[in-house]
Amino acid sequence: MPTVGIDTNEGHDMKKDAETRIREIQAEVAAIDEFAEGSIASSRKPYRLKDGTVRLASPQYRFKSKGARGKQVSKYIPPSAVARVKKLIENGRRYRKLEAEYSRLVTEASLAALKKTAGEG
Repeated sequence: MPTVGIDTNEGHDMKKDAETRIREIQAEVAAIDEFAEGSIASSRKPYRLKDGTVRLASPQYRFKSKGARGKQVSKYIPPSAVARVKKLIENGRRYRKLEAEYSRLVTEASLAALKKTAGEG
């Protein structure tokens, strides 16, 4: 069971870990060459044949995202491009997650440096 105590190297190790993670995040973000923010929606409309039977049409895919001034924009996506657009959306989610983590780590590091220069650390 670990003991609780003051370890002078503990703060230094945490700082090193944060700096290492910041560099890892920067490398991961640099590896994301393209991404999209939004979602894909599909719709299948019913249609009636001459004999009266009802069938569903092939799915129609639309990419929905926020445009200028927060207005929703919708664009048709051909079925052959759906997998690629889904990958772009996943890259966008990953980018936003990394961006939030990076922001948190840099803020913590900046505040820690501020405390250190102010003589509190």
